[in-house]
Amino acid sequence: MNNLFQMPAYRINEYRVVVPLPEVLQEKMHHLRVCMHEKHGVKLPFDLKPSLTILNCHAFERIEPKLVERLQEVAMSHNPFKVEIKDFSAYPSHTIYADVLTRSPFNELVKNLRKAKWLMNIPQHEPYFITEPHLILAQRLKPKEFTRMWLDCEHRQFTGRFVADAMLLLKRSPINKRWTVLRRMEFMSLPMFVKQGELFA
Repeated sequence: MNNLFQMPAYRINEYRVVVPLPEVLQEKMHHLRVCMHEKHGVKLPFDLKPSLTILNCHAFERIEPKLVERLQEVAMSHNPFKVEIKDFSAYPSHTIYADVLTRSPFNELVKNLRKAKWLMNIPQHEPYFITEPHLILAQRLKPKEFTRMWLDCEHRQFTGRFVADAMLLLKRSPINKRWTVLRRMEFMSLPMFVKQGELFA
């Protein structure tokens, strides 16, 4: 079985679907991450730009074209929506994040993403759907690191507003450990049954 998974068609890749932030808000969060981690002597654990993750999953390489197609259909059927982010909350004692106040549009988007779950059925790799995404400031903190940083963040103000008009499908393979953008998928408010090819027929 292990030899089968080493064949290119059966290679298992990791995928992530995120709602990207506008560049100004990305820079705002990145700058705060760097400042807070330097101030408190905590290593930056991030290998991605600040964004809102709504799905983590795995799939076989040979399934990728179908996965992209189904996720593209979901994106095209979804409406652009306003996102509001305000101040900080935490999961004691390991994670601090900016609170995303917007809920309903993410719930609807993730509900439709779940319809593609059958493409992500990999043993020991259950897909993780996130209906209430967070903008992570710090994670995997040790208890003392968390306490110091949370005292600094608990009453700190942070705000952000933007219109989400797309989602990104990211990919990381066993060969290339770095995340790469596989596809940007625009929210186009089209019926679910309208496929990409039909737009240009």
